Amino acid sequence: MKYLPKISIFIILIASFWYSLDIEYWKRTDRIISWDVLHYYAYLPAVFIYNDIELKYVSENPDAYRDKVWPINSPLGKNTIMTTMGMAIMYTPAFLSTYVYMQLAGHTEDDGYGPPYRLGLVIGTLGYLFLALLLLKKTLIQFFDPLPVALTLLIIGLGTNLYHYTAAEATMSHAYSFFLFAAFLYLTVAWHSKPGLKPSILLGLVSGMVALVRPTNAIIGLVFLLWGVTNFVTLKEKFRLYTQNYKLVIYIILFALLVWIPQIIYWKQLTGMYFFNGYGSDQGFFFNNPQVFNSLFSYRKGWLVYTPAMILSFIGLILMMKKLKGIAIPLIIFTVLNVYIISSWWAWWYGGGFGLRAYVESYALYSVGFAAFFQWLFGFRKWFINAPAMILILALIALNLFQTRQYHFGSIHYVGMTKEAYWHSFLRLKPYGDFYKKLTIPNMEKARKGVYEYESIQ
Repeated sequence: MKYLPKISIFIILIASFWYSLDIEYWKRTDRIISWDVLHYYAYLPAVFIYNDIELKYVSENPDAYRDKVWPINSPLGKNTIMTTMGMAIMYTPAFLSTYVYMQLAGHTEDDGYGPPYRLGLVIGTLGYLFLALLLLKKTLIQFFDPLPVALTLLIIGLGTNLYHYTAAEATMSHAYSFFLFAAFLYLTVAWHSKPGLKPSILLGLVSGMVALVRPTNAIIGLVFLLWGVTNFVTLKEKFRLYTQNYKLVIYIILFALLVWIPQIIYWKQLTGMYFFNGYGSDQGFFFNNPQVFNSLFSYRKGWLVYTPAMILSFIGLILMMKKLKGIAIPLIIFTVLNVYIISSWWAWWYGGGFGLRAYVESYALYSVGFAAFFQWLFGFRKWFINAPAMILILALIALNLFQTRQYHFGSIHYVGMTKEAYWHSFLRLKPYGDFYKKLTIPNMEKARKGVYEYESIQ
């Protein structure tokens, strides 16, 4: 039984790698390093290949880089990368490995965007997935039996859209943030078990990276602050713990800030400001108009529509209120705030993608809910309960794997799904009939103003 979690990790890695090999996205110039990733990735060629962080080479030869670098114009009139450099840092091991290979192989016309780099990034993503699953296994096994832990890893790795963002759109930020969330959870447990210098430094570095990759994910800090809190008495005790270990808390803060120093220097040099919003004034949050229902239940991108397995984790969080209340409460608070923030973004559907991708990284936290649910369910040790439970788990995994393929072939549209379109193509691998007539797309101009209207695809 104790080997079951390792078997789950092996199965997930093999399945993800096989899917990557099958679709071969790294061979296509419009995949892997495309769209959002063009912003994330731009730091690396600029620094290591062109030695030009101001992207002057783009202005000197715009036709050559039109589909590779999309800089914005800073207040100082300089080419500036729109996003923070967190993802570039995460890509660095894969990039440098490929760069060294290209140099040794004698590729003098190396621009940093070819198939070897795209393949290297895909392999790098799988590496982060392995580390994330390993950390979750080490964390969960402290609280739950091997079977619930193994099933938790399986359903997260194969039964959610993490699978898509690991094997297909591998270079989007979500699989990388999933690793950071898993590391944060592991270090939170370690720190609260035995506060010390090493976990404090690592917590600071991981926290800084979490925010540098996706600033709104900084709310994960609440999980650390409220860990073990069940009422006002334990809240006071937790505050006392932090004051008694104030030096360690300072280390956490300092090392989190340390991660941001290169970013701040970059902004100051290119924009004249220490903090710069590259998204501009027309892309922001509408906190007075959160699209909570759409975010969770819409056929367009609803989280629980395209990742129904998450319902099991939420049941697990409720069950945890009896024996693991000190873990359940911070996770529930995180969930409420996370849903509110994600659903308040002007494009609540978060562009193209399979399901609502902004929730993917939080699956590392929800692993605790899954494990609690499976621990409770298989605790009955009755075949007439366990057998249907296994069928349900396998069905949820099968549904996710099939819908991932549907998305690949287009019978789940990247942004235009409606109720009619969803059921028209349900369990059909490829689009057929009048599928496209049933789709609608958001009016982007109105969405930037917080008004949500949808139009038929022409």
